[in-house]
This record gives sequence, C-alpha cells and structure tokens, in this order.
Amino acid sequence: MTIAEIKRTPRNQDALQLLDAVIGQIKESPDATEVFMLVKIGPDYHRFSSGITDMMQLVATLELAKFDTLQRMGQ
Repeated sequence: MTIAEIKRTPRNQDALQLLDAVIGQIKESPDATEVFMLVKIGPDYHRFSSGITDMMQLVATLELAKFDTLQRMGQ
C-alpha cells in the first residue's frame, strides 16, 4: 500500500491577493497615511494598524462596515 501525496491549495491565497492589491494602492497614493485591518487566522481575528489620528472617524467607519456586513448576511 502506498500513500498518495495530496497537494492542497493554501487557503490564504485570497488574502494574499487582497494584501498585494492594498500594497499597490498605498505605493501609488502618496496621501495614504493610515492602515487598519483585521485578519482571521484560525478561529481568531488579529488587528493590525498604523497610528490612528481620528478615532471617532474610524469608529464610524467600522459601524458602517458592520451594518453593510449584516445586510449582506441577511440576503
């Protein structure tokens, strides 16, 4: 009996493509000053961010993103 080697596509490919697109946008935009992202690794979410100057705007943006996500989940 032989064991066949199974080649699996890493599950992080979509995340890496998105990260490459974000890096490209930041490189092309000299006005980019802040970055905030959540990355799900296993069952946990990890936060990565640069310095944040306007916390209230960030909170408002997150609330809008939360609302949009909940709307999409309901469809």
